[in-house]
Amino acid sequence: MLVVAAAAALLLSGSACGNGSDELQQSSQRETDAWAVAQPDPLARWLPILATQDLAVGVKRIAFSLDGLGPQDTPPTVRVSLFELDADRQSPRSVQYARFIAYDPKVGIAPHGHANATVSDRSLPIGRGVYVAPVRFTSAGLWGVLLEMAVGDVQESVRLRFSVRDRQAAPSVGDRAPSVDSRTRDDVAALSELTSDPDPEPGLYASSISEALIDGQPLVIAFATPAFCHSRTCAPVREAVKAVWRELSSEVTGIHIQVFENPGEPERLVEAEAFVAWRLPSEPWVFVVDRDGVIRYAFEGAVTEEELRSAVEWVVQDGSD
Repeated sequence: MLVVAAAAALLLSGSACGNGSDELQQSSQRETDAWAVAQPDPLARWLPILATQDLAVGVKRIAFSLDGLGPQDTPPTVRVSLFELDADRQSPRSVQYARFIAYDPKVGIAPHGHANATVSDRSLPIGRGVYVAPVRFTSAGLWGVLLEMAVGDVQESVRLRFSVRDRQAAPSVGDRAPSVDSRTRDDVAALSELTSDPDPEPGLYASSISEALIDGQPLVIAFATPAFCHSRTCAPVREAVKAVWRELSSEVTGIHIQVFENPGEPERLVEAEAFVAWRLPSEPWVFVVDRDGVIRYAFEGAVTEEELRSAVEWVVQDGSD
């Protein structure tokens, strides 16, 4: 469960200009080299953290946060230029502005009260919201995005590069949802055995995945570990799932799967059977499944209440507008 951290694949971009063939050649070389792995500028105002890493051929929703964006800061605009690095490192395949969606300002996490447990700072989200942009990957290989951030007279540019596979590791839209006898509230003495959420919603632990698939009602499944979240987006996802499920609970079954079987024992965490069975390489993930058990939406990393509600309502209405 790794996050594509900017420190592993970032470089602040610079400008190059000159006259003469030698200078033009050097400029071209510098542009090509700009995609080489390098350390980020330690004085940079914002550090993009990519929350989506299971990238595969097709249309993908990428999501990222900006470390350094405080709760009172104005979010910068971010222009996203997509590059197929194995084919052309200078001409982008697409250019668009990412959409910024603010987190609920109340999102956070309190101490859990587990014996001998401490709350990791990974329970707290990075930045004050998430940027999302749909992109299309036409082939497997090495790709990259140039993120051009601007607010007022402050401008910064950062490059991220990453690998794209032929098929993602996690279940894809159109796949049947894997049936797993995940644990429920009836299997434990207290919800703290099922979740590290300090304020759990009991209704999200009433059914196992296998039971919900048999019932034939639309299903929302959230895989997230609020206290030990590597992507630092689990808390906002947790709250989005709660809000949407509470609003639509008469029409949809909601399930939260804690990534670890034993959230109260942080010194020896064991991955949950359902998390392993679904082949998830990261967390959080949220899946929206239709009445036939087919996955219709799959959100990796951050997902907002607005996005999730729209997806669930579409599935509840059998895909009609």
